[in-house]
Amino acid sequence: MKILKLVIIFMLNLLNNLETFVATFAHRTYFRRNSSMEQDEQDGEVSQQQQIALRPGTPVERLIEEIEAEGFDAVDLINGSDDEESINEENEEDEDRDNTRSNTVEIAAWILKQLHDCFDQCKTQPTYTFTPHRLLKCNYKAVCEFGEYPTARSGHRIIASESTLYSLGGYNPSRVPNVLRRDGCMLFQELWAYNFATNRWKLLLHADNSDMPRELASNALVLYNNVLISHGGTGYPFGETCSNDCYVYTIGDNAQVMRLGVTGDLPTAQYGPGIVIHNDYLYTIGGTTGFDYTCDVYRLNLHTKVWENVYICRPDMRDDPEGRYRHEVVYDGSYIYVLGGGTSHTVYDLQRIPAFNLTTNRWEYFDTIPDRMLRTYENGFPKPRKCLSCVQHTLPNGDIEAFITGGLQGDFSTYFNDIWKLNLRTKEWCKIVTAFLPRPLYFHSAAHAGNGCMYIFGGIEYSEKEVRRNCLFKMWMTIPKLSEICWDAITYYNNNLHYYNREKLLQIGIPERFVNRVPLQKRPRKHISDESSQSLIVTVKRMRSQTE
Repeated sequence: MKILKLVIIFMLNLLNNLETFVATFAHRTYFRRNSSMEQDEQDGEVSQQQQIALRPGTPVERLIEEIEAEGFDAVDLINGSDDEESINEENEEDEDRDNTRSNTVEIAAWILKQLHDCFDQCKTQPTYTFTPHRLLKCNYKAVCEFGEYPTARSGHRIIASESTLYSLGGYNPSRVPNVLRRDGCMLFQELWAYNFATNRWKLLLHADNSDMPRELASNALVLYNNVLISHGGTGYPFGETCSNDCYVYTIGDNAQVMRLGVTGDLPTAQYGPGIVIHNDYLYTIGGTTGFDYTCDVYRLNLHTKVWENVYICRPDMRDDPEGRYRHEVVYDGSYIYVLGGGTSHTVYDLQRIPAFNLTTNRWEYFDTIPDRMLRTYENGFPKPRKCLSCVQHTLPNGDIEAFITGGLQGDFSTYFNDIWKLNLRTKEWCKIVTAFLPRPLYFHSAAHAGNGCMYIFGGIEYSEKEVRRNCLFKMWMTIPKLSEICWDAITYYNNNLHYYNREKLLQIGIPERFVNRVPLQKRPRKHISDESSQSLIVTVKRMRSQTE
């Protein structure tokens, strides 16, 4: 009898060590479900974990209940020796001892079953593999509570540095504005930061802690000298209030926003433009007021803060590009290329691309080359579209490639989930056949982290009906340096690097340039799953008190 109970004690401890982590996160999932399930259903995204019916109790708790249901004291059963003496005193007859032994055997068998179930739950993480041109989902919701990440949105803009992705503004019709504010805004007056190493979001700026602009849909965003600069945009209702202002956002622990004071010949207030920075000038091309569409070119001297009119398009008089909005622009140092875009009813093709010559300040056109592999059964070009996303990166040989994703046509009946790349030197298109968006997507945004990895966030997903998303995807556009692959593998297996100090990370051999990408902070109080197990009952009581 003693040996059998010792076996039970051993199995209980083993089950406890395995189950503590699982049970804790089961509780976290239960409480997070009530707050996040409604939002995820609204976003159209319910994870597999949420689809599984939650258990009424953890295996440890159910074990205690069944032990007590059999008439045993669970604490005495675990303590062992005292329980043996009390049972011997109270059950002197052989028949009672046999019944007790039978019950104990049943408990042991039940524990073995729970151990088996626990091993099934504790699935090992898949081995890291690096594969370029594959779209991967960044599952930040597994480590973030509801409210610790941006909700579903469209019309926002993102930009990225080596360590962080920034998301500005956006719109969701189901969002309820802050009625306590006299000027409650229907748009997201927010600046979020997503750290690649920790897989976590942080809200840097919002309407309550800064003077955020109100025109935060379909603006343009660029990263310049470690600050963000936004230009243009519209408030809600769209087109009713437009902006030609520039806002500067400082990033870091003390983020701030400031409206840039400018002079000169300002561009028309509009939304949906494209901007690039060339020789400390901010160039803006195109946009709409909601009624009129242009492809005019203006530039802002970022030192003197003076706007100047560079080129006014006259497509009715010259061979100038038609006015458009929600196009994308890429830049190779000599030309600014305009990809796609359109009006409320039309879209422009991607075969003959307009490009603004930065030396002559004149428009030129380039005929692109179709994908050679698709000529036989397609025309080899991406179809005309607007509301797409685009990023560019430079290959080791100096070639610049532009990657476009998603978008829609002007009739609002054709949507895209494809990914294409254009070599700006050879002007040749290539469809990425190994990667595509899960569903057609538009009014989303994409950014390049500078290491060859593209990130795609948010947008409107079309699947029989329009659903706004807050999904984040990544795709390696090329094979980066080996050190970048190693760092990607480290962050894949470890999302808690920010709990370690710099000296520790440097001591284990992580290069300083990668340590600088981690937002280091104080390690929080240990979670119950991090503590060594003292006894099963103590652990369960702690978990129950934590739940209450």
